[in-house]
This record gives sequence, C-alpha cells and structure tokens, in this order.
Amino acid sequence: MLKFFQFSGTISGTTYFLRMLFVILLSIPGIILIFSFFGSYLMNEGFIDMNNPEGFDQLAFQEQIEANPEEFFSNLWSSFSSGWIISLIIAFLPAIWFTLASYYKRISALFYENRNNIFAIIIGFEVIADATTFGVLSSISFLSTTFSVISILIFLFLIFKNSDIDKDDHEG
Repeated sequence: MLKFFQFSGTISGTTYFLRMLFVILLSIPGIILIFSFFGSYLMNEGFIDMNNPEGFDQLAFQEQIEANPEEFFSNLWSSFSSGWIISLIIAFLPAIWFTLASYYKRISALFYENRNNIFAIIIGFEVIADATTFGVLSSISFLSTTFSVISILIFLFLIFKNSDIDKDDHEG
C-alpha cells in the first residue's frame, strides 16, 4: 500500500487515469466534512430547524443573501474556525499526496531525465491555474478559461502519450 503514495517508480497512462479516478474516492471524507460544515452553519444561523418537518427555510435563506450578501459571507467566514481548517487539511491530505505521487510517477515515465524540473513546472502551473479559477488571482481572471484548457490538455497528454518504457516494466 505504501508504494502507491511514494514518489518513485513509473506508471502507464491507463494506470495514471485510474489513479486520478481513485482520487475522487479519497476526497469523499473531505466532501462530507464540507457538507457537515455548511449544515452546522445553517443550523446555527437558524435556517435549518430540526423541529420543523420541512426543515430548511429557503425563503429566509434567500432573503438574507439578497439583502446583504457581504454580511452573510462575512458570518460564514467567521464561523470557519481553525478546527474546521485542520480537519479539512487532514481529510484532503491523502488525496493531494496521492495526486502528487501520480503526477510524479507519470512524468517519470515520460521524461525520466528531466522529471524533477518538469514536475515542478507542471505543479506550479496547476497551482496558478487553480488560484486563477477560484478567484485568488482576480487581476488576471480572464486567463481562467485558458488555464483550464491547458490543464485539460496536459492531463490528456499524460494519459495518451506513450512512454519509452514497456507496458509490463512500469514500477509503481
């Protein structure tokens, strides 16, 4: 089991694709934690009443967001404590580590001589692309679509490019 999380060996494009699908399963605990956070926030704010058979007061929720969205998101952000942040990091850490190991193994299969440099370039590009997509780098938000297209092309390249290593000789 440990070999799947190590940064050594190589994998084929098919294995890389299957590992990326497995990342979805590794992300399930984090996704459940996110839903748990929003559920507890909505209960604390009174939008979800456990005594009411209908449960969720959609009208009050919609009115508060439309009336003052800055206040709503400010309250949401202030309820995001360090415990939630640490829990989210712990929940998503296996998925992130497995993804990075998969990138490294596939890049090692394709570009063995320059694998460290290419790995660093691709990870740096993906971090910038994600920051642009999520609005962290809002000054260059027009590049969001371009970064997304390039990310998809890199993903497809890593899947479909044949490596010089025989199919049976991949280690990892």
